Amino acid sequence: RQAMYEHVVIRTRKGFYTPTYHGIDWNFMAEHYRKFLPHIGNGFEFAELLSELLGELNVSHSGARFYLNNPNGDQTASLGIIPDVTYQGQGIRVDEILLGGPLDRKELSLSTPFIITAIDGNTIGTDKDWAYYLNRKADRYILLTLTELSNGKERQVTVKPTNLSQESRLLYRRWVKRNADEVEKLSNGTLGYVHIPGMSDGPYRNIYGEMMGKYYDRSGVVVDTRFNGGGDLVSDLAMFFTGTKFITYHNHVRELGSEPTFRWTKPTVALVNEANYSDGSCFACGYKQLGIGKLIGMPVPGTCSFAGWETLQDNQIRWGMVPVSAKDMYGVWMENVEAIPDYVIMNEPSVAPKGRDQQLEKAIKALMEATVK
Repeated sequence: RQAMYEHVVIRTRKGFYTPTYHGIDWNFMAEHYRKFLPHIGNGFEFAELLSELLGELNVSHSGARFYLNNPNGDQTASLGIIPDVTYQGQGIRVDEILLGGPLDRKELSLSTPFIITAIDGNTIGTDKDWAYYLNRKADRYILLTLTELSNGKERQVTVKPTNLSQESRLLYRRWVKRNADEVEKLSNGTLGYVHIPGMSDGPYRNIYGEMMGKYYDRSGVVVDTRFNGGGDLVSDLAMFFTGTKFITYHNHVRELGSEPTFRWTKPTVALVNEANYSDGSCFACGYKQLGIGKLIGMPVPGTCSFAGWETLQDNQIRWGMVPVSAKDMYGVWMENVEAIPDYVIMNEPSVAPKGRDQQLEKAIKALMEATVK
């Protein structure tokens, strides 16, 4: 651990993107935390020590994580449902079945709400979390006993639960669809909606296909980048969103097309929030400084830097610091400098549970105003 510690200290000293180390004395800090090394008892504690040291730099893309692969650990399976969290009785009251989930099968003919009363013959009581009955059941057929609330009948169905990662993807698709439906409704079908979850090839192909296909004839598109974890796509997006129509093709009856055919030439607005990270932060800053459209949401922390992650020799700890950061078009370091939206809108905790997305509502209003001009 001492050797790994010194490696982190030396590499950071020589590789950090600015010699000022954000105003701290790096050698002093390294010596301060070095005295705790003899008292470290395991890899998790060592990762915490490195995180405390690196945290003194006050920089993104930094810190340390301890990874332990425990094949015998708990692995909760998922039924792909939205339960009623206020339900106090026995069993699981199901309010919604996730589209594409284990219970979303035509032959089951399930309609909500219903109560799952038992899993594999084990009655679901109130004495323990119902996740207990789904431990290590992913991709294995199980028997559900349920009661339909519409007629009070009890039935049994056989299903194959999925894992929590797949459930997360189902919930994400549900969220995107709800947002797209809201834009469709509030704009009377004049606007489109896309979400960019990360800065990589897949999301880019998806939004390109949506905007140049499904939403090609719309007046504008709401570009949602909230919770964007980063990658490297900001230049491609800026190019795509700043197309200018310069040729139109006609016959004597109608317009048949225009140039450019591979860039978006209509208005957009961008949604951002506190969870935009890395290239998601770069995008927020660039979108506003280039004047592409209105930026809407919450201030985005300045994390427009490159990651320098490395796995240490024990093969359990991964650490990182910033070897390269970025400056904006005015020459200002973007690390730790917030991107402030044109419209700062918070999704209030008292409003969001009622199904309203105040940031999305403002984005629709702002884009409708922009398309009228």
